[in-house]
Amino acid sequence: MKDNDYKDLINLMEATPKAPVPDNFTQNVMGRIALFNPSEAAVQSRWAQILSVSNPRECSFCFFITGFFYLIMGIVLMAGFKAIGSGIAVAEWIKLQPHLTIGAAMWLLALGMLLIVDGRIAIKIAQYGTLLYIFFTVVNGILMRPYLRVPHADFFIIGFVATGALMGVMLSLAVKKVEMRPV
Repeated sequence: MKDNDYKDLINLMEATPKAPVPDNFTQNVMGRIALFNPSEAAVQSRWAQILSVSNPRECSFCFFITGFFYLIMGIVLMAGFKAIGSGIAVAEWIKLQPHLTIGAAMWLLALGMLLIVDGRIAIKIAQYGTLLYIFFTVVNGILMRPYLRVPHADFFIIGFVATGALMGVMLSLAVKKVEMRPV
């Protein structure tokens, strides 16, 4: 290949006016590079970006996704209990778990629909509703403990309560960020 083969292309590129560089160009590039070289500050910054919601619709989407997760989990629990249920005596509280899971799904989906309204009252209801969800998750774990007679049941219950409560805390933080956004 000769330089003459690309002479027209080179002339066109040289004649093209230079575009202005955005003010935050360097910061954006360095932030993206930090994704591939995770320092502690970069990881915290990335998590802050992931966990941030900017409007009630994004927040309601978080509730919809969590509610959908609980709905699928409840359906799977019902199918599993039905498959093993007839020959095994299961304690009443354990039998209620699929129904409680579907109830939590409906509760979270309802809170998500309420957040679409985008009002201060809807945000307050979602905050208190999320706290109620966390409370019932912890109470459910406590009430489930006497019925589980398996080795290391405490670890399972702690994991169950911790993940449910963590989801609730993340939803609560999302609602709080929506509440604090400028109007």
